[in-house]
Amino acid sequence: MGKSAFGSIDLWVALCVVCFAGNVMAVSHTPCAGTVLHVGAWMALYMLLRCAPLARIPNKAWAYLCAAWGCLEAGLGMMQLTGLRPSGHHLYVMTGTFFNPAPFGAFLAVMLVVVLATYKREGGKALGVAAVVLLIVLPAAWSRAALLACALCVALLYRVYILRYWKAVVGCSVVILVVLYFLKQGSADSRALMFIVSFRVWVKHFWLGTGVGDYLYALGEGQAEYFATHPDSVFLPSVGVADLPFCEPMRLAVELGAVGLVLVIGVLALTAWKLWRAKHPLFYGLLALLVFSLFSYPFNIPVFGVILAVIVATAANMGKERLVSAGKVCSLLGAIALGFAVFTQLMPRKKAEKEYERFSYMKDDAFIMDYYELLPKLNDNPKFLFNFGSLLRDAGRYNDSNAMLRQGTLLSADPMFPILMGRNYEDIQEYGMADSLYRHAFHMVPNRIYPLYRRMKLYETMGDSTRMLDIAKSVTNFKVKVESPATRDMKKEAEEMIMTLTNHTFTR
Repeated sequence: MGKSAFGSIDLWVALCVVCFAGNVMAVSHTPCAGTVLHVGAWMALYMLLRCAPLARIPNKAWAYLCAAWGCLEAGLGMMQLTGLRPSGHHLYVMTGTFFNPAPFGAFLAVMLVVVLATYKREGGKALGVAAVVLLIVLPAAWSRAALLACALCVALLYRVYILRYWKAVVGCSVVILVVLYFLKQGSADSRALMFIVSFRVWVKHFWLGTGVGDYLYALGEGQAEYFATHPDSVFLPSVGVADLPFCEPMRLAVELGAVGLVLVIGVLALTAWKLWRAKHPLFYGLLALLVFSLFSYPFNIPVFGVILAVIVATAANMGKERLVSAGKVCSLLGAIALGFAVFTQLMPRKKAEKEYERFSYMKDDAFIMDYYELLPKLNDNPKFLFNFGSLLRDAGRYNDSNAMLRQGTLLSADPMFPILMGRNYEDIQEYGMADSLYRHAFHMVPNRIYPLYRRMKLYETMGDSTRMLDIAKSVTNFKVKVESPATRDMKKEAEEMIMTLTNHTFTR
């Protein structure tokens, strides 16, 4: 292959883009403009980086860059831990520049393994110091996925020593994994459930998937189907509402099917192989990122998309596949054109999001027209659609409310969408539809009492004392996941209903 030709990684990336575009146009029925722009931005960055001489950058330069960037992030995290800087999330002390500790830990792990790989091969006191700093701060992020990613990379780096004492290593690893599991058992079980449900959905749409942007909807529907047939599942106590994919490969499988998944794996495998053969430290950064993606959502965060683009472009630039002359011109012009197209679409969306934030907390009919004006730009934002549906409901526009909420269900696994739709149907006396939606909401997340409570109130409105009594008993005996004043009030109301119905029957 000539130097001016596009390389094998370029071909696989192009096939991925064609598959993605075809899925959006022919398979997906979900608003997904945000995802399309995200992928377009990544592709523009990759094409731009393809023109840069990344493969000529010395390994040690990559390591120093990662050491500096990683230590800056670690320093910010330590300042948050000591109270010198505010955290990015009110529930967590240390998040760095991220919104929670998980991606913060993943970032540190990626930087650390690149530094360690270079330090092991080439030495360097500064790299050694940076590695120690990152090793100290990483556990404080308390991200099990990040720790596992780092541990696997270190084991591969020091495999000669690991194999020498493999029995002790395996024993210690098993103990550590068991301890980590029980420290956050609910979270681990919840992710296991998501994987099982996602796999069941993928099997039904094996080749082409359910469509880009459809993952959360498919997950919610899959959970409802799963718990409708497995009401006593061991996962019942730990099920929750997912607002992000916690396994990137499974999300790709569900949305793009086997075809898309194989193409993406092809890009990553070819990238990893080239970096491994070149003994490049970015191989370990890629490995850590991919291991973390098995348990979390790094590619929903822009910085990890940038890191992945840099790694893939570096591998693509190796050997005889470096672009020169015509290849660079084509790639550069393509990057500029695509980047401009993404920018012109992204800026109005950002402006719409800022406008929405100014009145999102206000419940006033006067903002209904503002919602309609922003709808074309935010029709793939589930929070926007839910608030819009709530506002229309408060205004008595029940059918319009359901139209917004129905669109929101395509983007979310939150049972509050069908519950609010059920309340709208209840208010227009479509009791059968309301009952069906309340049942569906309960199966989506069956450890929540509110859907049962709504059914109890529905049967009270209908005057169906038999079913009302049955559901009231279920409400009083329900074991809630989190006790609160609201759950206690619901149970108290159910107990009063039972007493009233029982006394009425006894009197008769």
